[in-house]
Amino acid sequence: MTKSLLLLSAAASLAVVSCTQDKQAAMEAATTPSADTAVVMNDDMSYRSDADRVITRVANDLDLNDTTVVSTIGRTYYDRGRRLSELNRRYATDTVGRYAALRAVNDETDNAVKKVLNDDERYNTYTSNRGTYYEGTPYTATVVVAEPVVVAAPARPRGPRVVEYDKQRDGDVKITYSNGKVVKIDKDGDTKVQYPNGTKVKRDADDGEVKVKR
Repeated sequence: MTKSLLLLSAAASLAVVSCTQDKQAAMEAATTPSADTAVVMNDDMSYRSDADRVITRVANDLDLNDTTVVSTIGRTYYDRGRRLSELNRRYATDTVGRYAALRAVNDETDNAVKKVLNDDERYNTYTSNRGTYYEGTPYTATVVVAEPVVVAAPARPRGPRVVEYDKQRDGDVKITYSNGKVVKIDKDGDTKVQYPNGTKVKRDADDGEVKVKR
């Protein structure tokens, strides 16, 4: 963004040198951000907000506690949002091309998440809830081939499945899990989690402050 602003400033300065007939207008052009810059800034904020909401859902679904894993997946979803926006503009009049391009981006996101997780059980949970993460955009369904079980061993517990997903028009999201846990994510990214034992955890998206009520 700093680089973009510097380029805009340089362009405005050139305009001042080449146009001496209207000095005031040139000065305003040098100090006022263009409409394109405002769009880029708004898009960037939107990508990050969407990525924050999704990674919050993913972290809760998979019971992720590793901050490195969470931040890496968050960056993956930020890049996904940016690419989808570019594709929507590029294929505005090409429905078939748009569908294929969006699916390719989602499949690449899948592969990136699988690599970061490095955990088949968590990845299976991720794929079972994938429709809520991609929100209607196409992706290639994962085919899981069952392998014969030779030795019966205690299975590693999987994360709870989503039994209800409610996204309201104002952007607020409510997710209910099979174990009774309820997660609420408002449009600003603030998160409220109520556990089956009655414990409530609130996290402020702006400063990261966490409050626990038992």
